[in-house]
Amino acid sequence: MTKSFGEYYLSLDLRNGVGLDLEFADSRPVWISNSETGGLATASFEGTVLMLPFMIITLGKIWMDD
Repeated sequence: MTKSFGEYYLSLDLRNGVGLDLEFADSRPVWISNSETGGLATASFEGTVLMLPFMIITLGKIWMDD
């Protein structure tokens, strides 16, 4: 599930793991989808990643190099 708040995105995903991790990323690679064409592309994520048991929560910005 992904929700947009202006230029920031909040995402909740499932994870196969039980550890606790906190990451502050400035160029984490992510997959993005184009809602008009249905195609996939790669982009970079800048923000915070919180990994809880069986769940990943991300909050940050998505950007692409030109």
